[in-house]
Amino acid sequence: MNCISNARAKKCSGSAVSTKSDDSATAPRSSCCTCAHEKLLQRIDDTAKGLYADVHRKLFANRHLGDSDDNNWYRLLLRHVRWHRAKYKSNRFWKECETPCWTAFYGGRSEYKPYAPIPTWFRPLIDKVTSHLGDRVVFNAFLLRLYFDGSDEISWHTDGRTVLGDEPTIASLSLGSKATFQLRRMNNVWPCADGSRSTEGCVDAKIPIESFVLGGGDLLLMNKKTRKYWHHRVSKEKGRGVRLNFNFRYVMPGIDAERGQRTYYKYMVYGDFPMDSEPPSWTFNEIMAKRGGIMNFVVNGMKNQMSGRDNHNGSEQSAHRSNGGKGR
Repeated sequence: MNCISNARAKKCSGSAVSTKSDDSATAPRSSCCTCAHEKLLQRIDDTAKGLYADVHRKLFANRHLGDSDDNNWYRLLLRHVRWHRAKYKSNRFWKECETPCWTAFYGGRSEYKPYAPIPTWFRPLIDKVTSHLGDRVVFNAFLLRLYFDGSDEISWHTDGRTVLGDEPTIASLSLGSKATFQLRRMNNVWPCADGSRSTEGCVDAKIPIESFVLGGGDLLLMNKKTRKYWHHRVSKEKGRGVRLNFNFRYVMPGIDAERGQRTYYKYMVYGDFPMDSEPPSWTFNEIMAKRGGIMNFVVNGMKNQMSGRDNHNGSEQSAHRSNGGKGR
């Protein structure tokens, strides 16, 4: 891993590159050679291993909006996002499954259904991330995950949807509690075709697992051939607090777009619930109440902490509330 200081990173500020962002283009890509401001930019650029990953530390720090901007966004998103826990019958494992953390999904291509419009209050965060990476990096689909505590997780997987293109740029922003993000090299990124849990022969045991501790305001970028050779996960961690994670993606046009978009909404929102109906969803406070036990004791305290303190993007919040509070 290379660590690029602020002075060195500034030399290549604004040099992020992508292919064309119109509908005739392939998915946008970024060289991720951007200014790291007063923090370090950690980079893995390993052609031999097929791993390309950058960590931009403290995206919100030392900016004109202040050092607490990540906390403002954290409270804003906890207040407004409605979360899902999709349940579905797995054709691979032949059993009933449930997403291992809370999820939401906005965007994609508006000509296909289902499609949840991007909420007005969410757009300034999208603008901040894309501006940091370079104006020609384009995202149109946004996967949100809530890890309520250390028992929530996302297991080993690859972002292998063909609708993302051959070498997609995927950005991942963390807010809230720290978590360990891991990558492992695979000989075959699609193991266990028979539905078993065995990964024998699929994992490249010669290559050590790469781990990053991601905190509030850290932005992880994966691009180029990473998804062809590497799985990634966020595992269970004892004592971990509430964590939010936002994936920024680009759903490409083409014959695979509609099917790919429906797949995202199936596993992140609807599950086996009919897509022409309103899927079950919960606010963060409702999730706290559902957990029961000692969590009921802290519900009111969390509500008080979140209320009245969010002074960021007031106009966006008002617009959201006038739109029914769901952004859909």
